[in-house]
Formats: sequence, C-alpha cells, structure tokens
Amino acid sequence: MHAIIRLGNGIYYISMVFGYYKDITAKDNYERYVQEIHKPYWIVWDEDKKRLIRWQHMVPNTQYIIPQILIIDIDQSNWDMDSDGVGCVDFLSRELLASFLDKEDQPEDILQKCRLMDEGFVYEEVKEIKDKKDIDNLQCAAGGFHDAFIAEENLQDDGTLHLRFEGVWGCQIEIWLWGDLEYDTSSRHLEDYDYWWYGSTILQGNDFIYFFDDDNMTVDKIGESRCYFKARHMRYRIIPE
Repeated sequence: MHAIIRLGNGIYYISMVFGYYKDITAKDNYERYVQEIHKPYWIVWDEDKKRLIRWQHMVPNTQYIIPQILIIDIDQSNWDMDSDGVGCVDFLSRELLASFLDKEDQPEDILQKCRLMDEGFVYEEVKEIKDKKDIDNLQCAAGGFHDAFIAEENLQDDGTLHLRFEGVWGCQIEIWLWGDLEYDTSSRHLEDYDYWWYGSTILQGNDFIYFFDDDNMTVDKIGESRCYFKARHMRYRIIPE
C-alpha cells in the first residue's frame, strides 16, 4: 500500500503505508461516529523517510472533513488485519509500533525491513488504466468522485478528451480519454444547478473503458446516467491540494 501524504498548499510526498488504526473510545453513538471520521491514523514514513510516524487521516483541529492522505495503491496483501480492517504489515504489530513510534531513535532492523519492503515502487504521476487494480486505486484516491465536478473539459486536436475534476476531497484529478471516444456531459455543465457527482463507476469490457457519474452502473446502462464516457484508453493524474 502506498499513499500521497498531503502537507498542504499542494506540497506532498509519497510513502509506503505500514499500518492503520482507529483507537475509537467513545460510548455515545454520535461521538463514535465523529471519532470514526477524525481519529483514524496511518503508519507512514516521515518526509525524509528516516523514521515511521503516525499520520492522521483527516486534517486535525478543524470541523471540516479534509483528508491529508490519499491512498494511491490499495494492495494490503502483506498485512495482518482484524475484522474492523485495522492492522499493519506482517512484521509489525500495534504493541511493537507503540514501543518506538514516539522515540527519535527507532530500531534500525525494523526500519531496514520497511526500506526493503518499499524498494522497487515507482510512483507514476500520470497513470494509464490497464486493469481492475488500476481502477480500484483511482477510485480509492478519488473517494469514488463523490462531490466532484468537471471544472474543465477540452476536446484536443488529436481527439483526446481532457477533463479536470475539482471537488474531490483533498485533490484535483485530471483525466484523459481517447480512442473511439463517445461521451455526454451535457447535464453536468457548470452552468447547471446540479453539476456535482454523487458517485461513479469505472468498468472495462469489450476492449473499452466506461466511466459513469453514478454508482453500480453496468455497460448495458450506458446513456442512462447523467454523464458517461466510453473510450479505448484512459489515464489520470492526481493533483494534491
């Protein structure tokens, strides 16, 4: 698992993710709901990749929901997790992490294992979708495009459609679609009242990629959603805010 660690004002770095915890303590249902949003944190590298740190999922000390981590690679195949989905990579544990996370000097053998696990990962700033894993990674980083809207739409001279989405939590997203392109964005223009997306579906089939502005769509429903795209190819870029 890898993530964009947002430092604010468009500044960020890429880190492998080594753990995820919630530490929910409230008894009241509403307070538990609030803690479920604001208490989760991830175990990641610091900016210099010299030590492990806790990194809260949401920006702290604000009433607003602003993610400060964007998961760009969801692979947790080497994690040990409980039924609540919390846990860490298999050579760590909550108890082991608690024994050194707050210390300036951390166990070199543990850090070296983390470095070895992180070797070989190359972040592609512009990523073409090739398979379902690529789709899942984009959907995770984009939050399913909930609250997103198309801020820019440009059909380029070579037939490539370029889109820039704003409203995505914590970032903007650029998308390019090309090859036997079909699309309809007429009901999601900025001059319309209801231009926000509530969800999205990205599918592959018949050598095409399909991108809908609604959840749980299928290829046979193309044209039934407010907005759709169909193309041979699709690539994207995440722009942290």
